[in-house]
Amino acid sequence: MKLDHEARITVQEAVEAESTGGESLGPDAERSELLYQVSRKVLSAGSAEELQELALTLVFECLKAERGALLLRNDAGELEARMLRDRKSGEITEQDLKVPRSIVEEAVADQVGILTTDAVGDARFSARSSIQQGQIRSALCAPLWDGERVLGVLYLDSRIRTYAFTRADLLLLSAIANLVAIGLRQEALHAELTEERVLRSNLQRYHSPEVVDEILTRVRGPGRSTLGLEEREVTVLFADLKGFTSLAETIDPAIVANFLNEYYELATSIVFEHGGTVNEYIGDSVMAIFGAPVSHANHARRAVETSVALLRRIREPQGSRPQLSGVEVRIALNSGRVVVGSVGSRERLKYAVIGDAVNVAARLERMGEPNTITLGEETYKRLDGSTACEDLGPMHLRGREKPLRVYRLRP
Repeated sequence: MKLDHEARITVQEAVEAESTGGESLGPDAERSELLYQVSRKVLSAGSAEELQELALTLVFECLKAERGALLLRNDAGELEARMLRDRKSGEITEQDLKVPRSIVEEAVADQVGILTTDAVGDARFSARSSIQQGQIRSALCAPLWDGERVLGVLYLDSRIRTYAFTRADLLLLSAIANLVAIGLRQEALHAELTEERVLRSNLQRYHSPEVVDEILTRVRGPGRSTLGLEEREVTVLFADLKGFTSLAETIDPAIVANFLNEYYELATSIVFEHGGTVNEYIGDSVMAIFGAPVSHANHARRAVETSVALLRRIREPQGSRPQLSGVEVRIALNSGRVVVGSVGSRERLKYAVIGDAVNVAARLERMGEPNTITLGEETYKRLDGSTACEDLGPMHLRGREKPLRVYRLRP
């Protein structure tokens, strides 16, 4: 039988102590009420920071410790001190309290609460320099177990007294640690859900729901891959309205805004239907890309089908969008390698597309005819001759030395 001066309590024993209302925490009948009050305080904490502060406050209220520490895992999975406190002097530094790694490592590795009532004489830890140098007499350490993993530890000690703590104290500390761990996990889940709502709201402005789901899966998945800049092969689409600038000069700005919104809504819905990404609204022009952030081997084909669908829908009677009746649209496509990725913060996200393929697509759009699709040579090549296009021959584009072969598609 193990003596109290070297007791160990599993996380399961601590859970059972909570579920029995504190009956196993010792003979003191007030401990049951104490654990109940602790539960209420933990569950009412408004944030993870408040909960961390509350953790040490609670253990000092419940247990006669001289010093205490809360250690939590950082993003790298390593334990680091988040809060260190002395009962008399308040907040202290790691110079004042060197938490014994030997005790912490055993508590985490074995998922047990540890009690040593005479650390200097405890064969498990007495050889460690942190115990000897710190002259630690009694210590308690309990893992923060949220039901799935250890999030950190709560540590208490006394340099004044041996046998300062009992097994009942260890059970109480372990029960408190479990409650704090569950509270921290709940706060983390709440933060993740809030972050995902904000991120989803930003992404939905540019991507179809299916693409948004795939991006979020990547962000949430193992390693939490980011939406950082990367090189991709894509097809870029520009679609603008013929004569819009002169039209905007003659009508009320509110009508212009409503007109653009109707056009943006129609174009965006068609881009999304074909798995594309709306990158930008520039005046009367919509810029979209196909092939990023989700790769599609047939990105050029998707861009052509989107363009054809947009021109056909614009020519249809616009019963629900009367402002678009009679509108003429010029569309240009170009394919090539670009750099893509989200820039900005998660609260304000923008999907960037950088590369010569973008510049070429923009210039092709300016030289196109109304209700036609102008294609760069790279886009045409990717169609493998499956689409009949008119060969316009080599053309010089502004800012480019070499001519580019250009094609035209009339849906």
